[in-house]
Amino acid sequence: MALDVTSSSLGAAIGLRQAQGQADFGMKTLNQSAQQQQQAVTSLLQPAGSGSGGNVTATRGQNLNIVV
Repeated sequence: MALDVTSSSLGAAIGLRQAQGQADFGMKTLNQSAQQQQQAVTSLLQPAGSGSGGNVTATRGQNLNIVV
């Protein structure tokens, strides 16, 4: 009987440890996702032409009549 109690307790402890590891992994994943969303919002809120690179310019989306 004592062996059954010990093995059951050990099994429960292992199960709880695995669950804690999965919860930690989930929290890290959620945190990374939140950071990526924050970075996306921050980059979208930057004024055009602020040195963010890419094809973002002050005249994006406007029609320009350029004669060469």
